[in-house]
Amino acid sequence: METLQIPSRLRENFIGTCRQLQLDANRVLEQFIGRFVSQPPEQSIEEWMQNFLGNIRLSGEEKFVDGLTVDEYFSLTEAQRDVLWDKWEQETDQAVGRMTARKVGEDANFAG
Repeated sequence: METLQIPSRLRENFIGTCRQLQLDANRVLEQFIGRFVSQPPEQSIEEWMQNFLGNIRLSGEEKFVDGLTVDEYFSLTEAQRDVLWDKWEQETDQAVGRMTARKVGEDANFAG
């Protein structure tokens, strides 16, 4: 059996987006894979994705992510989306850094 490897940036952003949309990430992924396997793309992957995402009931004017509406986000070019994903990765890295960085008191005992 082959192991799927998903870059951590993509995985974390996928989970974050699902949370924003109040969707269960595992269920979304399961549905996506199920649809992909049962109806492989006969057209471009972009057209296939648009058809797949067409089943999500969001209007184009609803707020989607980072202040953009659904229509605004999906009208971005791939390069523009990449810029957003890079920004979100940096924000996530900074947030994780803030969560893990702790000031250690002078009287702290270190394990080891």
